Amino acid sequence: MESVTTVEGITLGERENTRERAIERVSGMLFDLGVVEAGYGESMLAREGVISTYLGNGIALPHCTYEDRGLIKRTALVLAQYPDGVPWGDEEDVAYLVFGLAAVGDEHLAVMSHLAEVLDDEELCDRLAVTTDEAFVRETLAAPTE
Repeated sequence: MESVTTVEGITLGERENTRERAIERVSGMLFDLGVVEAGYGESMLAREGVISTYLGNGIALPHCTYEDRGLIKRTALVLAQYPDGVPWGDEEDVAYLVFGLAAVGDEHLAVMSHLAEVLDDEELCDRLAVTTDEAFVRETLAAPTE
């Protein structure tokens, strides 16, 4: 069983140039893993229309609306990296690391807490934004074993 903070799917070097296409990409990754039902991507887009999921440091964490949490089968986290960046709402907000999140119950708290620890380092975020080494990404984002 995966830890709730394990990144199950990673894709590097994506070239989409809109927030909507980036959200479609990560929601598709979650769907392909079998962790969400059809319609999850539309819910992610709807959430973005209410409040931006841009966290800063080049990171966005799109997820569904509260009302659509029934579309989630289990908790999972995926990552799509955009070395050229994707405009994310305000003109100064550019996402290079787009994490797609599907979380059951309060498991999103563990995911967000872990990501905040790892990704609070601006220099590390800059490296993750352009690396072509998937092993480096996996190792960097791995939760410490208890």
